[in-house]
Amino acid sequence: MLKCIDSTMSGKNLSYDYLLWISRQAIRFGIKGITFFKNDGSIKVIAEGEERNLLFFMRKLRRGRFFLPLFSPVENFSIKWCEPKNEFSDFSITETGE
Repeated sequence: MLKCIDSTMSGKNLSYDYLLWISRQAIRFGIKGITFFKNDGSIKVIAEGEERNLLFFMRKLRRGRFFLPLFSPVENFSIKWCEPKNEFSDFSITETGE
């Protein structure tokens, strides 16, 4: 069943490389959506996909790029489930957001 998540994360040293990593993870799990930096420097991720894939994707994002939480730049992570709008054809990174 198609689901949607709206997630925000913040932390130290979150760079464009981190957005690229998020995008690669989304593609790996067959997820469509968008990610970008918000004006406050946090990262926003809006993603649509099968619920199971979204759960794996979110677990990966929450953990960060590295397996040890000590090395993850993600300090704050929030997730909100929402109704999918089928508005994405792929997963992309944009320059600006909210």
